[in-house]
Amino acid sequence: MTINYFVFFVQTGKEQMACDFLNKMMNDINTVAFIPKIEVIYKKSKNTHKELKPMFAGYVIVRTLMDAESFITEAIMTTKYIKWFINLLGKQEPDCMALNEQESNFILSLCNKDYIVEQSLGLIKGDQIIINSGPLKGRESRIKRIDRHKRRALIELQFMGQIRNVYVSLEILSKSREGFPINNITALEC
Repeated sequence: MTINYFVFFVQTGKEQMACDFLNKMMNDINTVAFIPKIEVIYKKSKNTHKELKPMFAGYVIVRTLMDAESFITEAIMTTKYIKWFINLLGKQEPDCMALNEQESNFILSLCNKDYIVEQSLGLIKGDQIIINSGPLKGRESRIKRIDRHKRRALIELQFMGQIRNVYVSLEILSKSREGFPINNITALEC
């Protein structure tokens, strides 16, 4: 049996309630609902705060061994009277309703075992980005933009057949121009 990843569209802000409801109500022990989340780091007056935000606002992913037809039947029975479930994506075309293997593998490779994308640490040398640790290590080519002040990077990924831009946490520890340090910033000084 293959593992399938199906996606529910829910009211924004109700993702965790929908995820908890699905995990409680689905009768199959091999079915797990989850929300991929991004660890966002805030610094206010020298205090660091971590907050978790959904990677895809308004979406809940369900990992299951069920085929599409069985899942549609179970999902409709489970969610038809719950107002914050808006839609099961792709239910009109069961053959292409699940995340494809490439999409699910990339999203899961960014996440830890709790489905959280943790902060990456890196540096800039000239015009090249080098990631030392974290989920972006080895994926520097996926970074489209860096916001050093907000400590985040914009990456491009595919989700349900569409290209999505997603911000993930990235701390740039230092920046240098062709090997000469411009400003050497440590993680504690930021």
